[in-house]
Amino acid sequence: MRIILLTLFIASLSLSNIGNAKTMEMSPGLWEGIADDELTFRLLEITDSDEHYFYEIVIPGGLKKVRRTTFTNSDIKCIENRCTINTIIEDNVTRTLTLSPYLGIGFSVLESSYKGDDSYLSRTYRLVKQEAKSTPRKFVENRKHIILDAEKSLVEHPYGTWVGVMQYLDEPELALLQLNEHKQGTLSVYSKGTNTFQETQTHFSPDNVSINGKVIEIEASHTTFASNILLFVKAEGMIHGYTYALHKGYPVGSGEIKLYRIKNQ
Repeated sequence: MRIILLTLFIASLSLSNIGNAKTMEMSPGLWEGIADDELTFRLLEITDSDEHYFYEIVIPGGLKKVRRTTFTNSDIKCIENRCTINTIIEDNVTRTLTLSPYLGIGFSVLESSYKGDDSYLSRTYRLVKQEAKSTPRKFVENRKHIILDAEKSLVEHPYGTWVGVMQYLDEPELALLQLNEHKQGTLSVYSKGTNTFQETQTHFSPDNVSINGKVIEIEASHTTFASNILLFVKAEGMIHGYTYALHKGYPVGSGEIKLYRIKNQ
């Protein structure tokens, strides 16, 4: 009898929890992330009004190309554990964003694009909450001069300024490489979701750069962040490789990196 009563009690609690489950809501705020193609920053802005925005910011070229898509409250549908946002982009292509909570700091996103019965693209990424200006905006405000100088300079490949994405602390983050032939170079990474302009850097001298065909090896100064950088030239405007630090002879903090050259205008 006691077992039966206990079973009925547990069942009643389960039914009560189901009945009291709250529908997920999209509160006003700004969220930012990097798409899994590592080519674009994604920004989701929910406002206090009936007009909201989704931004796609192209990373190659220095974050200067932006596409903004507008949507309204009627485009947002939420259930208990996820919200779906439907937007229309060019050529009547529908883009659907399915957002689920992620560790209380943002959303896991499944983004799908389709037209009629034809599916074009699906990708996944994470958006983290940004309480201040977006990371792309802070980057442009503080490092725009580096991009402009790179567009004016004539240097021999693979030297120059490169912008892209680096895996840092298990997250894709915006990265900037200044590879100079005759002066100090720098690798910088800019973390998402920070209120201030947060820049982590490692420096290296020309003597610590080895270029052998399409392979670039760099020994940098930082002891825990990218003290070793190994890059491979994939094309005239793209390099790809890995960064890591050494601790007691063992590699730590390794991360993949993909960079695109800022071209002379």
